[in-house]
Amino acid sequence: MDWLGDMLHLPKSFLFSGNGGGVLQGTTCEAIVCTMAAARDQMLSRIVKDNIGKLVVYGSDDSDQTHSALKKASQIVGIHPNNFRAIKTTKSTEFALSPELLRSTICSDIDKGLVPLFLCATMGTTATTSVDPLRGLCDVAKDYDLWVHVDAAYAGSICICPEFRHFIEGVEGANSFSFNAHKWFLTTLDCCCLWVKNPTALINSLSTNPEYLRNKE
Repeated sequence: MDWLGDMLHLPKSFLFSGNGGGVLQGTTCEAIVCTMAAARDQMLSRIVKDNIGKLVVYGSDDSDQTHSALKKASQIVGIHPNNFRAIKTTKSTEFALSPELLRSTICSDIDKGLVPLFLCATMGTTATTSVDPLRGLCDVAKDYDLWVHVDAAYAGSICICPEFRHFIEGVEGANSFSFNAHKWFLTTLDCCCLWVKNPTALINSLSTNPEYLRNKE
């Protein structure tokens, strides 16, 4: 995973050699579910589990840009259906998610007593191949302590080419990044490559420790 991350020129903080790490998933939905579960548990450890109904997830309008996997993932991890924000995109931004609209939506939710949790930024939307402005979105997310996942399932592969790496400028501000090698890399099996800056968050959220797997010390 470090070798592949180096090919994409991901920041060292996403690699095992930089205290991050990567893992292979089957699909983008799996990657989003895993990272959203990690974000959920990380947040609930600070605000108490009873407040899960206040958590909010953000993406661009799922009817035409952000993949429907985001909405599906939010349902799986227990986000209230009313707390899923599909922010409208327009032609003026080339159908990319606007950092200004994201900020105003977050502020509105905070005023309602809700807790911003997770933002999915997209590199190569299914409908128009739009690329969200990572740097601007990550700057907004940092102000409100959101987990940022970059869904580069469709177009992330092009970052092996130097002339296209500018599309992920600002990715250092994200918490996780994934792309599908079974698309433009033509792998013969479903292969979603996921990197996270903080593997411990993923491990703590998804690990189990049943008695039958324990060894005597």
